[in-house]
Amino acid sequence: MNINVLLNSGTSGAQGGSASASKTATVGAAPPLLAKAGQRIQSALDATSAQLSKFGLLKSALADGQVTALALTQLSSSARPEAVTTALGTFFKTFNAAISAATGAANSAASTSASSSARRVISDSKSALRSDPAVVDAMKKLGLTSQSDGSLVQDAKKFATSLANDPAGVRAALAAVGKKVEVLNSRELATSGTVGAALTGLNQQNTALTTQQKALKAFEQTASS
Repeated sequence: MNINVLLNSGTSGAQGGSASASKTATVGAAPPLLAKAGQRIQSALDATSAQLSKFGLLKSALADGQVTALALTQLSSSARPEAVTTALGTFFKTFNAAISAATGAANSAASTSASSSARRVISDSKSALRSDPAVVDAMKKLGLTSQSDGSLVQDAKKFATSLANDPAGVRAALAAVGKKVEVLNSRELATSGTVGAALTGLNQQNTALTTQQKALKAFEQTASS
């Protein structure tokens, strides 16, 4: 924000008169102009902070999902049915939590670009589970279905039947799905990834707005002295 331009925009058209009169007009115009500028900056800061919080939740959810997805690839051949079922249940919860967090970030209004990035996470997640035939087959074996909003639902009875009849096949299916999601989340969380880049942009925006706010307050103090 250029404070001189701000003040000039509020006093343009005041031509002629003495230097003292011009100074008085500027000082008189400054308070309402500065107040409006301060309100705009604070509003933008509040919105950006809210979206940063939403993306922080998304980052955490994706990190949790990455861990539980990796766990699906590490189930041993001696893993008991209860352990296999628990591993899938934990993955299921963290995956849906990440989709919920992405939806929340997408609905924040501070930055259109950041909202688009959050929607891309949902789109990427759906694509990861639908575009690879091997993963599609694995999902069917596990009784998992990807919904239109990106979340997962499970047919628990179908999974239990698959696990009882073909435990090795179920472990292979879990590994296929887990690997796909682990790679996806790793990519999204990278510095240049969808979430990593969005967080960088939002932090830069927050810093710029904070700097503007400090400059405005300093000018306000000078103008009132």
